[in-house]
Amino acid sequence: MRVYAADETLLFTPVPPVGEDPLLCVYSYPNEYNVGITSLGYQLVWSWLAQQPGVRVSRAFTDAEEPLPSKPHLLGFSLGWELDYANMLDMLARWGVPLRATERGEEAPVVFGGGGVMGQ
Repeated sequence: MRVYAADETLLFTPVPPVGEDPLLCVYSYPNEYNVGITSLGYQLVWSWLAQQPGVRVSRAFTDAEEPLPSKPHLLGFSLGWELDYANMLDMLARWGVPLRATERGEEAPVVFGGGGVMGQ
């Protein structure tokens, strides 16, 4: 997996997490980096999360990711079209997160998602 953050110019200033126990979030676009990073919705939510003082957010795509926390509190997905659903399920399996919420224990991250495909 390649890490892309060093190749980018950000149009906002991320806020370093404040405190000893920030909320650890992985925000993912379940497709390739070149597809996901062009999504304005994805960028909007990611930049908002990155500017929250109590949150440490890492990004993940199917072909690239930043260093991910070993035990995130939140796993978020931005879904652009139906084919991303299969990639999302693959990513959850790769990270060892049960696909069904009823199969996750209290230690498991909260999984959330949204995007253009959700309103169809």
